[in-house]
Amino acid sequence: MHQRINRGLTAVSVAAAAALLLSACSSDSDTDDNASTAPTTEASASAGASADATADATGAFPVTLDTVMGDVTIDAQPERIVTLGSHEHEYLYSLGVAPVAVPVSWQGYENGTGPWADADRIAAGAEPEVFEPGATAYDAEAIAAFDPDLIVATYPNHEMSQEEFDLLSGIAPVVTRPATDSDGNATVEWGVTLADELTLLGEATGTSDKAAEVIADIDAEFAAVKDAHPDWAGKTSQVGGYYEGQAFVYAASDTRNQFLANLGLDVASVEGTDAAWLQISAEKLDVLGDLDSVVWQVATDPTAKDSLEGLPLFPSLTSTEVGGNMWLTDSVLEGAYFANSPSAIKYSLDAFVPMLEAALDGDPATEVPVYSDAS
Repeated sequence: MHQRINRGLTAVSVAAAAALLLSACSSDSDTDDNASTAPTTEASASAGASADATADATGAFPVTLDTVMGDVTIDAQPERIVTLGSHEHEYLYSLGVAPVAVPVSWQGYENGTGPWADADRIAAGAEPEVFEPGATAYDAEAIAAFDPDLIVATYPNHEMSQEEFDLLSGIAPVVTRPATDSDGNATVEWGVTLADELTLLGEATGTSDKAAEVIADIDAEFAAVKDAHPDWAGKTSQVGGYYEGQAFVYAASDTRNQFLANLGLDVASVEGTDAAWLQISAEKLDVLGDLDSVVWQVATDPTAKDSLEGLPLFPSLTSTEVGGNMWLTDSVLEGAYFANSPSAIKYSLDAFVPMLEAALDGDPATEVPVYSDAS
């Protein structure tokens, strides 16, 4: 499970970072805060310069973005972008933008991302530095060392506090998730749609036209599968797993559930999932009792499948009785499904369609295939 922990900056880290920022501000106003030098690549610099020319020609900058942390103004085409979350760099790759630094991959992949995004990364000319931005509080010194002119945290590893935002904004403009979605509703952490997040990043990087193309392409991918499976419409499903001795499911707004919803499934039938995720004790597992299918995310824990199947109420779940349980045991697929980037969605669709076809046919005798990445 990819647990998100809400922790603010410690007093020590705030003091150290503030000292660095004050020093940098006094020496160079053009870098906002941190004039520290950091390794860069010719590919990243070249990609930034090319995008800069395009943006200037179309008058894309300055641009002011409506984010959950307030209005953020970007004066010129960013050339040195640092990302702080688990998938923002993959979104940028799909736009042809090459960040100079990205977080280490939680799965240990080179370049900070899995194989599903390599083609987009190479096409963008990205060879980013990989760093640890801070698991419990953002490491302002490490971020500042890359001399960024834009910091992107639209899918952060923990909820950003106002204190952190103010601190990092002294380094460069910080783009967090959009304040509202395309329908004008307030967004929630880790629940922004791909379209809304990519639209925001397109505005931030002067690539709005490209963002619109990518969104249209992804919409078409989902529509093709949905149209080919009209019987899926209204079927209930959820994504869950096993953690610390209990089953859990994600919020309906979670991007993994959004993926299922984009295929016509109803992922909002379980009550109590207003938070990012809901842990369920063994004796209350029947809250999932009426679901037609469940995607059980168990790749990171080889014992989780046996633990779930051993719960007393598991055999009585509808998803068990009708053969609707899907076991996500492949770590590559688990990573792509979590990433929810354009490249990750295409990868996940290829894997999920055969599983969903078997799980949703209503016949418990149909064996649901277990996906395995051959690479």
